[in-house]
Amino acid sequence: MRQIWTVFLYTLKDAARKKAFKISTIILMAVVLGACLIVKFTSSGAEDEPAGAPEAVTEQEAQEEVTPEGRCYYIDVQNAIPGGMQALQKAVPEVTFEEGDAAKTEAYQQEIAENAELSMILIIPAEKENEPPMISVMTKDFMSGVGSNQAGDVLTRQYIANQLQEQGVKSESVESLLNVQLTVTSSIAGEMDLSGYILGIVITMLIFFAIYYYGYGVSMSIATEKTSRVMETLVVSAKPSRILIGKCLAMGVLGLLQFGGIIAFAAICYHYLVPADYLIMGMPLSLSSFTLERAVIILIYFVLGYTLYAVMNAVCGASVSKIEDLNSAMMPVVLIAMVSFYVGYFAAISGSGADSMLQKVAIYIPFCSPFIVPFKILNGDVPMMDIMLSIAALLAAIVVIAAVSIRIYTASVLHYGNRLKLKDMFRMKV
Repeated sequence: MRQIWTVFLYTLKDAARKKAFKISTIILMAVVLGACLIVKFTSSGAEDEPAGAPEAVTEQEAQEEVTPEGRCYYIDVQNAIPGGMQALQKAVPEVTFEEGDAAKTEAYQQEIAENAELSMILIIPAEKENEPPMISVMTKDFMSGVGSNQAGDVLTRQYIANQLQEQGVKSESVESLLNVQLTVTSSIAGEMDLSGYILGIVITMLIFFAIYYYGYGVSMSIATEKTSRVMETLVVSAKPSRILIGKCLAMGVLGLLQFGGIIAFAAICYHYLVPADYLIMGMPLSLSSFTLERAVIILIYFVLGYTLYAVMNAVCGASVSKIEDLNSAMMPVVLIAMVSFYVGYFAAISGSGADSMLQKVAIYIPFCSPFIVPFKILNGDVPMMDIMLSIAALLAAIVVIAAVSIRIYTASVLHYGNRLKLKDMFRMKV
């Protein structure tokens, strides 16, 4: 334990003193501050603009919002918009519209929360006479179901057409009714909202950056000390396995300290610079999905994901005798990390397809799970049992790969000359 602690302190101090660490910290904080300032000033500009009538949605824009095939419950108890369902069916042929029962709205909401192909449109009658009704569109999340803008546009046109027929299509009625815009609200039955979606994507990218950056730091530290012959001194005072563990721990702690400080700085900037009522795509920006429990799970995946890739990167650093060979030695690990990241990333951005085979498989693959599970838990799509099984698979992979990596590292750390191939390392030690 003392040997690990000695290597840990030496590596931590050496890495923290480097310019790369200081410059990267400053750049990341500057990016966070700049993003918050942009939000603050753009929000202020929006507040100064005079409120006016909402812009009409063009037919082309409405067609662009057509969502995937599915089924939509249409509920208009008082027949406030006669022919509304037929108009929607004609405008959105990809979706099957059927009359729903107002008494089953809660049951429909539960169905929608579990199935992205379902949605519901509820026509709410006006409280006062001569006022238009309100349209409520419910989908599982903002990426699925019938688009609220498209539904509002279609039903508004139908409402106006009905009014024109009732009033005999008089010119003064036409002018007044063309300025009518029905109020449309959009609610989400599932847990994925726009804020959670954006936050999940950002965290996925940050985890990949951290795993790659600090894993590379482990390789560079070992390769530098090996080429400068400092490793020979370390090996005398500590076992190679203790050196590997100490260096991986040091870079991991350095990463936690750096990103912890950046997250704390981001929280301060968010609190003081981002307006409470700031909207993105018409939805409020919120961190409600980032709970303490989910933050702990994300931290666990970061630590485990870093550990998995760090022990492999350590072997890469020990296998070279010259710094120039480090990038080529790291190529297999980099390819594994890149492929795993893109599998997790594309599985995450696929939206509500929680039943897709890609998402199901990626959660349990140790190399991919650190990049997809943090996103999924922020959007409430992963049961706790799946998370536990995923962590168990990740721990098992770490134990196996770490055991093999330590033996390969021990065989190669004092080898000089041509870079060792993997099969040569196995012959020497394993």
